[in-house]
Amino acid sequence: MNPEQHTHRWPLELPGAKLRYAAPLLLALVAACNGRIGGPGEPTQPGAEAGDRGGSGDVPRSGQPPEEVLDSPFCQTPQPGPAPLRRLSNHEYSNTLKDLFAGVSGVASAIDTAVATFPHEPESLGFRNNASFLTVGSLVAQKYLDAAEQIAAVAARAPGLVSCDPAALGDLECAREFIHTFGARAYRRPLTEAEVERYEERFTAGADGHTFEDGIEWVVFSMLQSPNVLYRVELGEPSAGDVTEPTPYEMASRLSYLVWQSLPDEELTRAAAADELGTPEQLEAQVRRMLADPRAERLFEFFDQWLDTDLLSGMTRDPAVYPDLVRDLPALLQEETRAFVKSLFSSPGGSFDELLTADYSFVNGALAQHYGVSGVTGDAFVKVDMPGRAGVLTQGMLLARDKATRTSIVRRGLKVRTDLLCQLVPAPPNDVQLDLEGLGEGLSQRERLELHRTEPSCAGCHTLMDPIGVVFESFDAAGRFRAVDEDGRPVDTSSDITATLDINGPLASAAELGQRLAQSEEARACYVLQNFRFFFGRDTTGADRCSMAALSTAFKESGYSLSELVVALAQTDAFRYRPVINPETP
Repeated sequence: MNPEQHTHRWPLELPGAKLRYAAPLLLALVAACNGRIGGPGEPTQPGAEAGDRGGSGDVPRSGQPPEEVLDSPFCQTPQPGPAPLRRLSNHEYSNTLKDLFAGVSGVASAIDTAVATFPHEPESLGFRNNASFLTVGSLVAQKYLDAAEQIAAVAARAPGLVSCDPAALGDLECAREFIHTFGARAYRRPLTEAEVERYEERFTAGADGHTFEDGIEWVVFSMLQSPNVLYRVELGEPSAGDVTEPTPYEMASRLSYLVWQSLPDEELTRAAAADELGTPEQLEAQVRRMLADPRAERLFEFFDQWLDTDLLSGMTRDPAVYPDLVRDLPALLQEETRAFVKSLFSSPGGSFDELLTADYSFVNGALAQHYGVSGVTGDAFVKVDMPGRAGVLTQGMLLARDKATRTSIVRRGLKVRTDLLCQLVPAPPNDVQLDLEGLGEGLSQRERLELHRTEPSCAGCHTLMDPIGVVFESFDAAGRFRAVDEDGRPVDTSSDITATLDINGPLASAAELGQRLAQSEEARACYVLQNFRFFFGRDTTGADRCSMAALSTAFKESGYSLSELVVALAQTDAFRYRPVINPETP
């Protein structure tokens, strides 16, 4: 802000005009947008070694086949399920503002700086974008206010933000044109005349006695704190039935945040203005167009959170146990998975089967050196054969919850049980012994866990986790093949899996587990559920059984294509419709 306008860092001390505007906005953001609307489930509670990532919506263990559900009377009318008010996640906020200010010099770095200070979102059901928990408390509101101040100060004086010439058009007329155009992109819909007038008042207050740029700064600062920017506000079209539909502009936002995790582009905005986003065919065409755009890589945020590769940045390994690890290994491992998933999404044939069974991966020169793969140099990630691997099962997700000095059989098994089978593993009793090292001298981790499972209070949970985790013991805590463990004892990956719908039985290796999971109806249903949870920002409810049945059917008919499942998400009742809001409901 102009130093003549205030001398203290606001919001503690502000000139009267700005204080009168900012304080009510801050209070309204905290009070009006702090409610939890829809979406069952509770934040993650600690469980076993790694934490229980389960919730209230695990995959049903029995029920009607999808085709029977779709033919039932219940599904003959739209059943959208709840449509909670969704605050932008930190990832969506960053993408949205970067696209909003695309081409405006210096703003992207200001956005990165601001977002880096935001509080971490709470995790629910394995993801950090559940609408029920993305509330705005005083700290989050303060961070939004700080970010708006920092970003507005840079943007208002950067070339490319305002397209008109105030000297030729006049300050107020140019500001009004900017408010209309920039405001429509920020709000993701045209502004009402009343909204335009309020921002004109903000411009006049900021520019009075100062400069045109100061007035624009006040406008941008104000807009960036609006709930219309920070939330995906939906009111729907008026309807007399049990459901309603999003407005064309709301549907444009649903599409853009589904695929791009950001605001609509010019084509979506044009289609919304022309009312061309109402039919299944129109929605499908837009999703396919958007998947072909480079911005579609942002949907890999789903895989980062689902596979835990977003946790790799905190990965540390004891150099005494794992000497000479390549530099920036966590970032390389994350990029390996992203390159692998990107290759699957590049073709409709990229399937769930290949996701879990591929005996190849993507490496650059440094990661090839780490894995002992010859013939690869440079920074580019290229496809290489890696026999014995099992797609993402043996990439970064394997290591994200390992210990600094050893692998974690328990955490690896828990990851598969909860996030690939969508089963619940209860938290351990408060008085349980979690220190495996204290369970016997000279024993391998596998042997210690076998001893641990003789305790009745431990057996129920560890029987679910340990036998799965054991099959990964041929990979060390840095992701490399090994024949002996950290103490030099031979590893044994033979196991026996129980308590699943369709993969029970003896198991020899991680590659065999990948083959079993890839053909498992339980695992396929879990993958569909995980997509629903992330992309809709909530857990399923009974009303969503039609949408889930439609997704399962489309997934099967596509050959379990990963990209086709994203297309199918936009065809569901949950995506195309909204429940009618009852004003009498508290």
